[in-house]
Amino acid sequence: MKLTRSHWCPQSLHEGGLSDRRNLIGPVCSVYSDVVYHTELTSLFYTIDSGSRYLQRETQEDKLKREASAGELELKMEKELKEKLRQDMMKQLEEKDTQLDDMTQEVREKDTQLDDMTQEVREKERLLEEKNQIMEQREKLLEEKENQLEEKDKQLKDRDIQLEALRKNLQDKNSHVENFRVLLQDKDLQLEDRNHRLGEKDRQLEERDRLLEESDKLLEERDRLLEERDRRLEESDKLLEERDRLLEEKENELKERRQEVEERRQEVEEKDNLLEEREKQLKERDKQVEDVNNENAELAQQICDVKTEVERLRREISAQMTEHGEMSDTGSILPVRRRNSKDLPPYMGGETSDTDPTLPLKRRNSMELLPPDMGGESSSPDSPVSPSVSELRLVLLGRTGAGRSAAGNTILGREEFGAQASPSAVTQRSKRREGDVCGRRLVLVDTPDWFCPGLSLEEMRQDVGLCVRLSAPGPHAFLLVIPVEPSKGEERGVLERIEEMFGEGCWGHIVILFTHDDGLKEQSIEEFLQAGSQDLQQLVEKSGSRYHVLNIKDRAHGTQVSELLDQVEEMVAGNRERFYSSQTYQEAEDQVREMEGNIQRERGERKQREERDLRERLQKELQDSLIKIEGVIQEHEGDIRTLSERTSELERQVKEERDEEKKRELERELKRESDRREEMERKLERFRENERREMEERHRQEMENYEGEARVKVERNLMKIVLPELQRNIMISQTKMQREFSRQMEERDRQMKEKDRQMKEKDREMEEKDRVIVERDGEIEGLIERLWEMCK
Repeated sequence: MKLTRSHWCPQSLHEGGLSDRRNLIGPVCSVYSDVVYHTELTSLFYTIDSGSRYLQRETQEDKLKREASAGELELKMEKELKEKLRQDMMKQLEEKDTQLDDMTQEVREKDTQLDDMTQEVREKERLLEEKNQIMEQREKLLEEKENQLEEKDKQLKDRDIQLEALRKNLQDKNSHVENFRVLLQDKDLQLEDRNHRLGEKDRQLEERDRLLEESDKLLEERDRLLEERDRRLEESDKLLEERDRLLEEKENELKERRQEVEERRQEVEEKDNLLEEREKQLKERDKQVEDVNNENAELAQQICDVKTEVERLRREISAQMTEHGEMSDTGSILPVRRRNSKDLPPYMGGETSDTDPTLPLKRRNSMELLPPDMGGESSSPDSPVSPSVSELRLVLLGRTGAGRSAAGNTILGREEFGAQASPSAVTQRSKRREGDVCGRRLVLVDTPDWFCPGLSLEEMRQDVGLCVRLSAPGPHAFLLVIPVEPSKGEERGVLERIEEMFGEGCWGHIVILFTHDDGLKEQSIEEFLQAGSQDLQQLVEKSGSRYHVLNIKDRAHGTQVSELLDQVEEMVAGNRERFYSSQTYQEAEDQVREMEGNIQRERGERKQREERDLRERLQKELQDSLIKIEGVIQEHEGDIRTLSERTSELERQVKEERDEEKKRELERELKRESDRREEMERKLERFRENERREMEERHRQEMENYEGEARVKVERNLMKIVLPELQRNIMISQTKMQREFSRQMEERDRQMKEKDRQMKEKDREMEEKDRVIVERDGEIEGLIERLWEMCK
């Protein structure tokens, strides 16, 4: 015969009574309750179930010891209650001390402010009134705390009554034990088998006695602290009396000051009105600032989401480029397949082809060049294959409160989806998160409650479309999340809605995920299913009895996630198609392909227009620059001709004049004209250099603007269309744009070289003219020298 817990102690004492005592009496009473509970266990240690079980008899000496220990514990309990009351009184006194300190500081501040700034008197009075109100509120709080203490005293008395009733129950149980002692005489042999159990219990009792001794030591330490606090309380009473005396003096001074304040209130009232108006304006501005801050927070959240999406797309594009690089290194020629074919290339299906080593080229719109997570992944109907371990795409389905987001966080091993215990839906729109789990690249899509009766058809279609885009080209499995709790009759609606959204063929891709938080400790999942409703059992049968139990509270249990992923891979390996692909997914893919074609055509047309406009603008700027340069050159040439004529005239005058003074004046004039000509030449050179720099700067800015616009357009297209085939086309278009950009750069370089050649020709012409001018200067200098010789 075997003793159970129900025979060691009553269920009500074990579960209800002890916890109630701990909640109402406190930590000290909790220790007492443990001891009482130990006493109850000891007194009820021998109870018999159905007349066949029995308890070990007790001696009268043990009963007396337990009663004595209970009395001592009652005394200790009374001491603890007194200590608690003293602590409460100390807290109240400390609060009053702090209040008096605050009031003293406020009085001092008001005195200094009244002496220095009479204009702020009204404000100080208002502050004083507010402080008085705070003091009144605190006094009310103290009264409420005293009422709470009285209520706790009443609760303690009620507990004493309950304890007395429990003692009576114990006496009744003892009488029952005496009646069963006659039966215990026949069970002595069985008692010998259980003596070692009783020894274990004795050791536990000794441990509890040791704990009680430690608690006694703690009580002595608390008594010492209580005496120390009493001493401090007396000192604080003295300080309080001194502060009361100072407070009376301050009140007298305040009365005198108030008489002065009454004379100036009229002036202060006008200022108060102005201050109230300003406060209203400030409140309105604060509201506006809060609105702006809220908008900024929403915008910041949206920007973060967009940045996260862009970063993910960039990682995917870099992965694509790496895949393309590896494929180009192998040198293999890819096979031709139709546009909408679902046949996998050899490197995506995980199998090698044994037919023909030299394969023909693939068509333009095929997705065979995409990595395994972007191309079509459905295998041939005749050869089921397991999914590549590199990626699994899973979609979470379920009602609000079923724990979809928490299950997603448990699978990924980190907080990615907002999960909280709430009757309202946390997930409002489908979200996609990625991560590496158990050596697999996992893509997890969390959906809102599509099974809610209040959800409109339009909202459901929009979010289903979003889920289609996030899990494209199709999920490997749907995880239907159902909590382990009593059924609410919602399984029938879930079953019908799943068939309406995804068709009858989706059941081959569904795994039921039962979630719990340590709720299956006393029963297995099979027992839960047997006790469940008929609709739940039908739901399990529809899914092929594929279900998994996930503890969303214990994330440290790593095997449950790996077992789930192994079960999904096993299910996918048994299906004819590697992932679920319905008409909805196919329609979304066709629509995105059509959008991609339109975007490509619009982009080509826009690029042609931009190139044509850029070419026309560059040609116009070039013509304007050339016209401007020619105008400046002609102007300088006119100046040079004028200077030459002026020089000739001066030479003629030098020949005609014989007077020495006139000769010197003419020489100075000739020198000034020469300096002017040199200055004009330097200006012409600086103009050419500035014009060349301006053209280079404009060219550089136009190239930067063009590159920035192209980058922005690429990022916008990436954010709008997330399907893999579109990403491949975007990468191809980027390559084309780079080639076109390189061609434009080469063309511009040629234009710049042509401009440089024209400028060099102009420079040579100017140098020729400069040489002619230098020759003329030499002739003029020779004439001047001859004139000097003639004068000498």
